[in-house]
Amino acid sequence: MNKATIKVLIAMLLWGSLGVFVKNISLDSVEIAFFRGIIGSVFLGIVLFVRMQNNKKLKQKSDELSNKLEAEDENTNKKGIIILIISGMAIGLNWVFLFNSYNYITVANATIVYYLAPVIVIFVSPIFLKEKLTLKKVLSVICAMIGLVLIVRTGQSSSNINLTQGIINAFAAACLYASVIILNKFIKNVDDYTKTFIQLFMASMVLLPWVIYRNNIIFDSPKSIILIAILGIAHTGIAYCLYFSAMKELKAQSIAILGYLDPVSSVVFSIFLLKEPFSIYQLIGGVIILLSAVIAERNPKPKTIENGEINL
Repeated sequence: MNKATIKVLIAMLLWGSLGVFVKNISLDSVEIAFFRGIIGSVFLGIVLFVRMQNNKKLKQKSDELSNKLEAEDENTNKKGIIILIISGMAIGLNWVFLFNSYNYITVANATIVYYLAPVIVIFVSPIFLKEKLTLKKVLSVICAMIGLVLIVRTGQSSSNINLTQGIINAFAAACLYASVIILNKFIKNVDDYTKTFIQLFMASMVLLPWVIYRNNIIFDSPKSIILIAILGIAHTGIAYCLYFSAMKELKAQSIAILGYLDPVSSVVFSIFLLKEPFSIYQLIGGVIILLSAVIAERNPKPKTIENGEINL
């Protein structure tokens, strides 16, 4: 297992524990998503500043990039900016739907439904991204889907209404997640850190009017403030830095498959930390998903990719 894969695994574990923190924050999903975007963008902004200060060749590289951008078609640049803004807005709404789904169904099941997004990406990538879809990838996805079905069979005490609401919210988040992954592929000549900084900022800005209108920011304890800070710094800033530093060494489809380690870890955290319902189906499903990720990543041929996907 190479270093790039290990970095992605660490990022997945951070994202897998996301629900545990969100469940313990005394704010609604809109406000949580807003603060995550603000804190995350500030963190990445600091990272960008440090990178700029430590890079003695920054001016030369900036000049080269400026010349390159000037030579590009103006319409292409405008299109990239529009896509960047739209993808940032989609990220903010994606978080709202995902965090809201936690109010109706278990974190484990919400995360699993949410991770239907990589399946969508893998199958549409040959159409929109012109990426090769191998038999091994298809078989891995099929195995992962079988694992998902088994995990969703987990018994819940929720009513049918709550179950439906939870699934609808999680699926809406999955659709937005998939759209961001695809849109990111069409954003050219923008550093991944810069791109995500802008997207996180836009995510918070699209939610700002909603937050102001609701006027519902009330912290009932210092604990929620600390958890919000961790959510923005660790689960957003640090996780994205690890993810970006690794993804250029891996194929986009391989990263999508590795993404299934997020719901697996989410199941484990929900069982042991949140004491949510557990069944043998969850165990078997989690093992199948993990094996599908291992099979897909076995003996990969590293390929550098531009504008890779982003996990949310």
